[in-house]
Amino acid sequence: MLKKFFVKLLLFSCSFLSRSAFAAETGLSAEEIMQKMDQQMRGQTNRAVVEMTVTAPDWTRKLLLATWTAGRDHALVKILEPAKERGITSLRLGSNLWNYLPTVERTIKIPPSMMMQPWMGSDFSNDDMVKAYSYVTDYTHTLVKTSPPENQATWVIKCVPKSGTVILWDAVVFTIGSDYLPRQQEFFDEQGRLVRRLEFSDIRNFGGRTFPAVWTMFNLLKKGRFTRLVYRELDFDVEIPESVFSLRNLSRSQP
Repeated sequence: MLKKFFVKLLLFSCSFLSRSAFAAETGLSAEEIMQKMDQQMRGQTNRAVVEMTVTAPDWTRKLLLATWTAGRDHALVKILEPAKERGITSLRLGSNLWNYLPTVERTIKIPPSMMMQPWMGSDFSNDDMVKAYSYVTDYTHTLVKTSPPENQATWVIKCVPKSGTVILWDAVVFTIGSDYLPRQQEFFDEQGRLVRRLEFSDIRNFGGRTFPAVWTMFNLLKKGRFTRLVYRELDFDVEIPESVFSLRNLSRSQP
């Protein structure tokens, strides 16, 4: 018994020293880690083709999307398939969001109160898809946990909305690897309940940049509900004409 106790004590001490040494070695604050993650995930610009699969207990729905982003203030998401929904488009310019519905040839401005509503019936919100709120600038950050570098998950960071920011979540907790890529994101509501979990997997190389190709959002309040995004194509730091992010462009079949 005594031997087992000392073995456990030694293992704990080594783990603690490893964590402490790693934290001292990196010397990064929670804010700096979040900034590095944001830079790794976003780039100056990016263009992608993404497959979305919405899964419920008794049905499944698939969409093929094309997306474009530039900086923090411009984002466009256009449905390519299925044919009946082809051309439905979401455009964000700064804090403003519009949806274009081709069947009625109408552009609708989405109020801020609707940013947390589901996008096209999925488990991702309007904000998730066009990133109207920034986890870097709109939240405060606290380093909750540091793991040894040999573990895949290295940092756990709690993000809380800044005062005056109109965001549904009371807190969002990130698990971030030593490569500055997210492994998990947990969303807590105003009652402190964990209501959604976003898991990142299948890290691949896209044009010289590593990126999680599969994003799975689990709705923890609805059993059997989840939505998966799979990046089929992804290019970073490509030239995107400014005209792509315009209201006039919404009704065009191609940006």
